[in-house]
Amino acid sequence: MSLSQQQLDDLLERLVALTDVPDPVAQRDRLARLSLCLIEALDDGPRAQAILDQTLADHPDAPALTLP
Repeated sequence: MSLSQQQLDDLLERLVALTDVPDPVAQRDRLARLSLCLIEALDDGPRAQAILDQTLADHPDAPALTLP
């Protein structure tokens, strides 16, 4: 299913609203939960891993976080 530009914009707005919190721990937890839900929705572990690896490669200076 291909999304329209408006649908992509709406999703991005909702993502920003979800993660626009002053507490970095809450922000991390929300992103982690969202990421896990999206990975489950994809139902394709290797594809999810490849996307994550590419995203991390695009930001080599990003610190790695260990989730509690």
